[in-house]
Amino acid sequence: MKLHFDDEDEGLSPDTSHPRFVELAPESFYDEGNDFGPFGSDDGNDTLREMESWYEARVGRADPSEFLTELVENWDFDLPAGVMDYADEELIAFARDDDMNEVYVSSVARACVAAALGQLKIEGVISLSLQSEGRKGLRVLRTLTADTSLHPDWPHRAEALRGLDEIETVLAAAIGRA
Repeated sequence: MKLHFDDEDEGLSPDTSHPRFVELAPESFYDEGNDFGPFGSDDGNDTLREMESWYEARVGRADPSEFLTELVENWDFDLPAGVMDYADEELIAFARDDDMNEVYVSSVARACVAAALGQLKIEGVISLSLQSEGRKGLRVLRTLTADTSLHPDWPHRAEALRGLDEIETVLAAAIGRA
């Protein structure tokens, strides 16, 4: 299996991405300055770069959900078990309880999305486990972004929601295709 890694000097590029990812990903996914794309935020870009290193260190096939688990554990955010599965109201209440709760859960959610789409970019597939994690991350990000109680006057809400729509479209198109 051929793996696709970006060139350090050139960054994100269709030329260094799996053809399936290139087929599905909009141009905005290659913009490292797009905070609302899967790899534009620090969390998303760091996840992709660490995932590339993780793949390079593996001999043979490995489950990238192991990578995601290790990555989040190393961040040591001390989030409650199951926080990514909280109902929307419970998630918003958790985020509202402490500013760092929102920061930490959003970081993990961005990592989940970046890992799922990173696997697609590198391998051309998304494993069942990362499909699930990517969808959870997307739901968390959408819930926190759409809620106006946390940041009522945030001027980038519509742009952020459009970015999440693009991510959802690619995740949905990638799932079930080999």
